Amino acid sequence: MKYLNYDFIAPNHLHYLKSYRYKGTDQSLLYNYILSPLAEFCLRFVPMNVAPNVLTLMGLACIILPHILFFFVMGDNFAGFIPNWLLWLTALLHMLYMNFDNLDGKQARRTKNSSPLGMILDHNFDSMIILLQGTSMTTAMQFGNTIFSVILYIIPSVPFYIIAHEEYYTHEMNLPIINAAAEGTISVAVVFAATAYYGCDMWLQKLPWFFNYQINQFVMLMFIISVIITMPAVFLKIKKFTSIASLLKQLRYFFFFNTVILYSILFTQTNVIQDHVRAYMYTVGFTMSKAVGVVALNHVSNQNLPEYLNSIYIYIIILLNTISGQIFGKTIIDEGCLIQFAAIISFLIHIHFLYNMARQISEALNIKIFQINSTNK
Repeated sequence: MKYLNYDFIAPNHLHYLKSYRYKGTDQSLLYNYILSPLAEFCLRFVPMNVAPNVLTLMGLACIILPHILFFFVMGDNFAGFIPNWLLWLTALLHMLYMNFDNLDGKQARRTKNSSPLGMILDHNFDSMIILLQGTSMTTAMQFGNTIFSVILYIIPSVPFYIIAHEEYYTHEMNLPIINAAAEGTISVAVVFAATAYYGCDMWLQKLPWFFNYQINQFVMLMFIISVIITMPAVFLKIKKFTSIASLLKQLRYFFFFNTVILYSILFTQTNVIQDHVRAYMYTVGFTMSKAVGVVALNHVSNQNLPEYLNSIYIYIIILLNTISGQIFGKTIIDEGCLIQFAAIISFLIHIHFLYNMARQISEALNIKIFQINSTNK
């Protein structure tokens, strides 16, 4: 494994890990009066020897399981009839994930096992959940094997990535009274429950009072509007610590790879998304997850953010291949093979990051990842 080792933190920045302390608040009424008390109640039944990162991993498992079930039941069809048991199970497991997501931090404080590694894993797993649950959600909402399935994933990833930068620059994560972590996450469970109760065809019904939009299109529009409304406040917070021009420069990589994916879908020569929408979502999703992890890693180690990650070369190849198809009428590389290859590489790059990030931090702090440490070093 030593040949796969890569140190993301410079040696002269490792000492910042020991002094790092997470700072954050959540003003959500839903969180403070329902979700947090529920987690406090459940915490009574969690043994003291259960590591916080185990709870984080259990939360991720609650999302991976229905994701796999959706694949076996639906295959690569992102529309059509979905069994009610699968929809109700997904909604239930999503609520369990939310509880685990609140439990891990409480267990960390309870056992005095808080660490920068736990924070990064929590943020990184949450970003992965946007992808994994996004593929199930776009199927439930009947967007099908179209560009709209990819857009539905990108919409929540935008504020998630920008808020990660807010934490990097302000050294705090202060969530407003209505936020994606509480109300936004609950709304995902509501989507699955509503689909189970009313049926999948609900999403295809037209709204005569709103330009004859389908319900799924209307909901997507509301998601976009909510992002547009909430993001200016985040930019104003960041502006106190750095210029907007500097922030936008850091966001160029994120907007570049999302734009390339959408461009390659729009100008495909073979309508490749019809057979490979999952590959498109995996490619952009795992790239975003690693990007979020890198922001969090540089936050806890007090390092400067890189202008781009090496994954950019994958997107340059995809872009050039799409352009070659527009010029010659046929792409140089088969689009289906290329996007499947890109999805696999993006996944492996993300796993490589997780492995090395966890290895380096656990070694630097002399802590175990999935076991309780006697002292918080």
